[in-house]
Amino acid sequence: MLEFSPHRYVTLPLPEGRETEFRLTERCHGASSCRFQPRVTPGSLRRRRRLLTRLGILATIVLFGVFIWPGASPLALLSFGSVSGGDYPQLETVRYYDLSNVQGTARGWEREERILLCVPLRDAEAHLEMFFGHLHNFTYPHNLIDLAFLVSDSKDRTLELLTEGLEKLQADDDPRQPYGEISIIEKDFGQKVNQDVESRHGFAAQASRRKLMAQARNWLLSAALRPYHSWVYWRDVDVETAPFTILEDLMRHDKDVIVPSELDTALSASDQEADLLQMCGGPCRNGLAASNLTI
Repeated sequence: MLEFSPHRYVTLPLPEGRETEFRLTERCHGASSCRFQPRVTPGSLRRRRRLLTRLGILATIVLFGVFIWPGASPLALLSFGSVSGGDYPQLETVRYYDLSNVQGTARGWEREERILLCVPLRDAEAHLEMFFGHLHNFTYPHNLIDLAFLVSDSKDRTLELLTEGLEKLQADDDPRQPYGEISIIEKDFGQKVNQDVESRHGFAAQASRRKLMAQARNWLLSAALRPYHSWVYWRDVDVETAPFTILEDLMRHDKDVIVPSELDTALSASDQEADLLQMCGGPCRNGLAASNLTI
């Protein structure tokens, strides 16, 4: 025998799509003795229930989102990035770059092309004053140049003097002097070769020294390069003389890569090439005439 507790509700679907509630008004001692009072739920009440359920779900999502992402707007939380003012999602944790016009051209200053100037530093205290003098004199718009410094394996005041010099440069009264984004990165690579000329250029030290230099420079480039940079310019801090227009001069060649060649003018014309450790020298330069590489 089946027993039902009084005042319990059972909901059954009807073929027409309506719902009927049956309320049991007394204890049943047999299937034939149960008396039911059917009550049809109006369509408007069902729709109201569904609406309230959906509103409750949305409110829960908004409250949860505000708790997880305090800075997010309610619209962004509800749309999950599908609602935006442009043609692409505006998610606060996603950066969108339009690179359709980002390229290197021969007249980059006219197109406001951005340059990343990379400077590796190691025990460079003695050269920083001269270096900042060069920075002041660049003719390329300073606001289009981003600076990236890597200070590694230094034992002197390189980092301290670099910070002081950059603060003065960015606070200059001349609006043409301050540069764009500036990054200072500290990371040691275990370089132990002394900085004197004999140690740095001695043949025995070149393999290990150049290997660590390459690691440091690759690391600096990968850490500082941004999608909107059209050019990368490497500058050693101890360069004494260079044209103030060096950036525009290099651009005018309209080449993808330009490598400097170090010459010793005291030697004969055939033996003037002094830096035999550059990536390509002497005989191989003849095969590059038709390429997009300038040495």
